[in-house]
Amino acid sequence: MRLFLPPRFTTALAACAYSLLLAGCQNAPITVTVPHIERYNLQGPPASQGAIDRALSERAEAFARQRQPAQTWRGSGLSMEPLIPPDAWIVTETLPYEALEIGQVVLYHRAPGRRVAHALVKKTREGWITVGINNQRVADRTRVTRQNYIGVVTAAFFAQP
Repeated sequence: MRLFLPPRFTTALAACAYSLLLAGCQNAPITVTVPHIERYNLQGPPASQGAIDRALSERAEAFARQRQPAQTWRGSGLSMEPLIPPDAWIVTETLPYEALEIGQVVLYHRAPGRRVAHALVKKTREGWITVGINNQRVADRTRVTRQNYIGVVTAAFFAQP
């Protein structure tokens, strides 16, 4: 198995612009971004899912080491497609809570043991309202606050068949 990396995406990727129909939000488009995305095209003989996963996790770990303190995480779920597909490896960096901006994808604790990566759409007194790209008409019930905020997703690594 060989992972082929097409030219790097080093600038912010405008993955999705959409109008939110949330109470209290303007129907203005929001551009959701992840600054660094690497899509690998699989070439050569078929590889096991384990081999693909190891290669992606190694690439994510190498990226995170260059940006300490940063953490790597294994994604799951469909809520951030097409920007971040299921099984992607993501890297988070803990930016100051005050520096968060609309359109950033953040990782936060929804409940004990349950982490979610969704886009910031509006700041309120109770915390940030977030939404998944794939379920954009339904905002998350849990707000992102100083207490449950983990970090901003600054990179994603995934394979394309």
